[in-house]
Amino acid sequence: MVIDMIKVVQFLNQVQAGLGGDEKMNLSPSAQMGGVGLGMLLKTNLMRNGGDIKGTVICGDNYFLDNREKVIEEILTLIKKFNPDVVVCGPALNYKRYGECCGYLVEAVEERLNIPAFAAMAEDSTGKELFRKKIYIIKTPGRGGIGLNDSLKKIAAFAVKLAKKEAIGTAEQEGYFPRE
Repeated sequence: MVIDMIKVVQFLNQVQAGLGGDEKMNLSPSAQMGGVGLGMLLKTNLMRNGGDIKGTVICGDNYFLDNREKVIEEILTLIKKFNPDVVVCGPALNYKRYGECCGYLVEAVEERLNIPAFAAMAEDSTGKELFRKKIYIIKTPGRGGIGLNDSLKKIAAFAVKLAKKEAIGTAEQEGYFPRE
């Protein structure tokens, strides 16, 4: 018996993809097959839940925000090629500009591609306050702090649940920031 895996596309910035720090903030959008960087840890958790990262889309924070409309169109084209069931933006942790990129991208994916999407970021990310009333944002620790494994488990479970169009529980049950 063949079980259909939930196809996930992950959006990462240059840091989380392992491509560099501030010196790579102007990296233009690209895509790779499978999981990369922090995505390899998420992939393990997804596999336990019936999902898999089919592709990763990467873009530098500054490049994204300085060219937002153009970049969103480019990234949506890259995402479509993977034909995902769900898109995970992050975890952005407390990288502020990356959190904003994640929020803008989740909105675009849901509105223009009609694919379920959500972000993951820390309490002190500027993206949290900008977007928490509009999109789901799973809570994460700051930069790789204690609790990252727990948040990756929540991200994986939430991705599969969203892709299967299952009922979403309360913020406390699912690990997202309250939307009110």
